[in-house]
Amino acid sequence: MPTALLLSDLAPDVIFVILGCCDIFSVVSIGQTCRYLHELALEKSVWLGLLEDLRRRSILDRTSDLQELSTDEMIRIVRRLITGPQTWSPEALDCDSVAEVSREITLHPVKAGDPPSEYGYKARLLPSGRYVLFTDWIWRHKSAIHSERTEVVEFAAEEIGIESATIMICVRTYPHPRNYVEMVSVNLRTGVHVCLLAARAPDTDFDVPFSDPVICGELAAVQLSDMDMEHDTYMVVNWRAQSYFILRDPDLQIALIPRYMILNASHHYGQQQIHLIANGTLDTYWAPIIGTDDIAEFSPIGAADIPKLSTLNHTDSRYFSRMYVHGNPIQDRDYRVWMCGTRYLRGSLSCYQLTIPITEHAEWRPQIRSALVTMGHPVCYSGHTPDYSLTCGWTVVSPCSSPGLVRLNWQFPEEKHIDITPYSGALTYVTRTTIVIQYYK
Repeated sequence: MPTALLLSDLAPDVIFVILGCCDIFSVVSIGQTCRYLHELALEKSVWLGLLEDLRRRSILDRTSDLQELSTDEMIRIVRRLITGPQTWSPEALDCDSVAEVSREITLHPVKAGDPPSEYGYKARLLPSGRYVLFTDWIWRHKSAIHSERTEVVEFAAEEIGIESATIMICVRTYPHPRNYVEMVSVNLRTGVHVCLLAARAPDTDFDVPFSDPVICGELAAVQLSDMDMEHDTYMVVNWRAQSYFILRDPDLQIALIPRYMILNASHHYGQQQIHLIANGTLDTYWAPIIGTDDIAEFSPIGAADIPKLSTLNHTDSRYFSRMYVHGNPIQDRDYRVWMCGTRYLRGSLSCYQLTIPITEHAEWRPQIRSALVTMGHPVCYSGHTPDYSLTCGWTVVSPCSSPGLVRLNWQFPEEKHIDITPYSGALTYVTRTTIVIQYYK
């Protein structure tokens, strides 16, 4: 029986309860069935609930008062989460296209010691838009690692509710170089933190051994760099179970989503494959963490050893440098998987839509293929990414705008770390004395 016939005889209060259990895609679909349901699906209370759910999922930030918005304004907010800022994808691209800043926030944090170089430090705006994490400023982390000097090399964070976050901290010690991973729970308002996990990580010959940390729920993962250029190594930890495993494979990237791991690795014939792995199938691979004062001996496993829920053979590029996975704002269990790589010696960007039904028969569908100049910065849900070239300076590249570019009014060189939020498109960068956050029209 059609949905309209099932629902049209129900009282509005009952329908509102049903709509409150739906994602945005389902609400819009129900609203298209008949006039009665269309009017109910556009009620402000329905959309308030939908946008609050987006905040709970760390998709929509907490920078605006939803109660003051009309239904039409809330719908426009959702549309912007999907498409990115309007001035990043103007209808007519020309050499004078410039991204317009709608709001700029400049922070002057209290520094510890001498002002640091602006190049080696990273600032990340958390999804709520209310807090920034920055190495060596603001929140002073007292490491659980006992050493003469500890240096935070990388970090990743996941907000829990409104005022707390779980943070993965990747540490290297001196003068005896060793690598460690810590997980802490932080009250973002007070800075008080509790150690959840402190463990040895594989030691390396590089002074900057960690990269691309990710965290989702009780799992976190980080890449470790070593002299072996033919293999990539990841450490995956479960802070709740106090366990870990080491994954080692050629051309390896890991992304974490609720209940699953997405793994990009090379097939033995050289073809790239993207694997969907259910977290529940990893039980036999976990080992107890190695304590901070214990002798570190690690036994890596390969991607071929792990059971796969689904595998996609990716043929666009021979080599990938980055993978970014973002949840669909309007549909549950649906994701965009952005793959940055090289094809015929040129940069390329490919996007796949991954849908994971409750039956777990995952579906992969190609969405976008585009050429890029470079791929040194994160890609947001809409596919936009900041880019730098000697001829154009800083620009925002859209997967649909090539060869057109939208310029950013930035005057600093390429070496600066740029952070981009996955949905709002806010750009964050660091100077010697400030942290700058820019939102765009």
